[in-house]
Amino acid sequence: MARRTILIVDEAADHRDILARLLRFSGYHVVEAAPSNAVDHVFSGIRPDLILCSLSLPGQHAWETVRQLRTLPEIAAVPILGATVYTTLIKRSWAQAIGCVDYVDKPFDLDALIEYVRNLLSAPAIAA
Repeated sequence: MARRTILIVDEAADHRDILARLLRFSGYHVVEAAPSNAVDHVFSGIRPDLILCSLSLPGQHAWETVRQLRTLPEIAAVPILGATVYTTLIKRSWAQAIGCVDYVDKPFDLDALIEYVRNLLSAPAIAA
């Protein structure tokens, strides 16, 4: 079976790097992107099986990035998992309203994150 591809979208390169290392160690192919070029990755032929997008970006960048990704028919069924430190401000329904299947809290419980990613990737396709 081919390795599953995860696109990590985060403005902080160090955050992307930590997550990429963890996910690669767990057997996934990982592509990293800043919010400003996440859509470009899809246009260049990257077809992720899951997108992990920080919702804690300055301003509305994360929300807009998720909305833009959701407009692309090439990845319409790809689950987008949000990640945020603002768990007291962001409601699950808000994350779902912009196109995320769910969100996880930062800082991550790394074992729980890997388990959640495995479960999302083994679930039947989710309609966006």
